[in-house]
Amino acid sequence: MYDILIEKIRYNYFILFFLSILIIVFSTLLSLKSGPYGGILIIAISLVPFVQIYNKLIEKDEKISEKIKSKRNLFFRYKEYFIMSFIIFFASIIGFYIGYLINYNLFYPQIQAIEDIRENVIALSYGHAIYPNTFFTYILFNNMTVLLLFFSFSIIFGAGAIYLLLWNASIIGVFLGLRASEYVSNNIIYKFILIPTVSLLEILPHGILEFLGYFLAALAGNILSIAFIKNLDRKTLEIILSDSLALFVLSILFIFIAALIEAYII
Repeated sequence: MYDILIEKIRYNYFILFFLSILIIVFSTLLSLKSGPYGGILIIAISLVPFVQIYNKLIEKDEKISEKIKSKRNLFFRYKEYFIMSFIIFFASIIGFYIGYLINYNLFYPQIQAIEDIRENVIALSYGHAIYPNTFFTYILFNNMTVLLLFFSFSIIFGAGAIYLLLWNASIIGVFLGLRASEYVSNNIIYKFILIPTVSLLEILPHGILEFLGYFLAALAGNILSIAFIKNLDRKTLEIILSDSLALFVLSILFIFIAALIEAYII
């Protein structure tokens, strides 16, 4: 039954999308009695199925050596891993948003993290003005730290970067929940669907580049970990090292551009 589900996920990403939402919501229901730090427990519970799914998909990819050696472009060779991380991330945002609506009292760590970000932004401002250069340095340093964590977690733990992926998804999901709860309206669709959607779109100009940077860093680490999981020949290993370096450099570039957009444009 489990193997059948893995095969279905491989050929139908919609299943992975809805399964990811279900995992987060189910983990939320299991954590209802856990108190204000339930947001951490939700991530911990969700990690178990996500890591299993991720590792099983890698184990079942029997043609990985052929894909790596293929002359197709870098992104095509690893598109399954990239798409899979992308789907889990955005589905988890929705899942955590629903979880926040179920019981917002569980998400104190996420709410505190959001408040810390707001306080840091205020601390960087003088009067009502935020100096772009200072803000750029702050954003770039924070995002580069997260990027390095994604990369190192992926190398050491294989699918370990999923924890960071879920944590960042939970921050955004709770942020959307806060925006919805702050808006006073009797129109349920406007309050709980339109407002969160608009809020998500507001962070996309720089957010999508940050997400891409994190995913590429995680992918760079993941393909290195694949080299340890799979019994690959020397040529394949050399290609993996080259691809990993290229992906890591690209991830840094995306993070740098995202910081520029957030500091100087948005």
